[in-house]
Amino acid sequence: MTKIIITGGAGFIGSNLAKKLLDKNIESLLIIDDLSTGNEANLTSIINDERVEFINSRIEDIENINSLFSSYDACYHLAAGVGVQYIMDNLSQSLLTNILATHKVLEACQNNNLPVLLTSTSEVYGVAKDEIWTEETKSLIGPTTKLRWSYAASKMIDEFIALSLFEEGKIQPIIVRLFNTIGPNQLSKYGMVVPKFIEAALKDENILIHGDGSQSRSFTWVDDVVEYLIKLMDINAYGEVFNIGQTKEITIKELAELIILKTHSKSEIVYKSHEEVFGKTFEDPTRRTPGIDKIIKFTGMKPTKDIDFMIEAIIEHKMNN
Repeated sequence: MTKIIITGGAGFIGSNLAKKLLDKNIESLLIIDDLSTGNEANLTSIINDERVEFINSRIEDIENINSLFSSYDACYHLAAGVGVQYIMDNLSQSLLTNILATHKVLEACQNNNLPVLLTSTSEVYGVAKDEIWTEETKSLIGPTTKLRWSYAASKMIDEFIALSLFEEGKIQPIIVRLFNTIGPNQLSKYGMVVPKFIEAALKDENILIHGDGSQSRSFTWVDDVVEYLIKLMDINAYGEVFNIGQTKEITIKELAELIILKTHSKSEIVYKSHEEVFGKTFEDPTRRTPGIDKIIKFTGMKPTKDIDFMIEAIIEHKMNN
């Protein structure tokens, strides 16, 4: 597969994927991104590569998408609303992007017989009761009055559409559920907790935690995530669903304390309830830990970086840029 499409290719993960694919000497790369959460600066190092074409557009607005896709061999579909803050500020548009744009991409892939890797999210598990969330864990999301769960529901619909088309023999999808992914160049403005905390710490500003800080997350290095995406496409893991993440948890309070320690910051930790920040329609899972045995079995790869390495690398990058 030497001619590749990446939707959402100017985003944090998408741009890292684009650079890695170009390093692997693919023949051509089409990047589609409306820059709603993507950043054209992420493409600075590759935009002048003669193999790269960039289309600044919403997928829904591309009229000739079938003919456009006909020149390519495979599609990585990453375009979506991202970040808790962005989702809560753009609820209806995020829903439309996640469902309508995905349907259009899947239809174009079907019409052109392109395999497609679809990025879903750990959000689909909601507040599942299992200690470890495997790909078969039963989802448990909140009521429709808690609009925070609209994002999870939209991504579940994406998965259902893709898997239904696979069962009907119409497309070749691979679905990945991404857990928290971090690395250099990740923007803080959409509510991404690690860059947000690090930026505050480097300025000796208060670090704001939503809730009491006891909620836990696991963080994965973006290079590992990108390597997983490429490996899954290379092995033709069609019709399968995979978690991508780390198994070691850290509470948000511990994360803030670690960042203060690593930056030698004078920052203090302050707390606000989720309701104060996002309103009454918000709920937050208390923990989020993936089972990753399946992806290790299929790819032979384990995550390579621990939280200390990741935090130190991001701090160094921010201090030097």
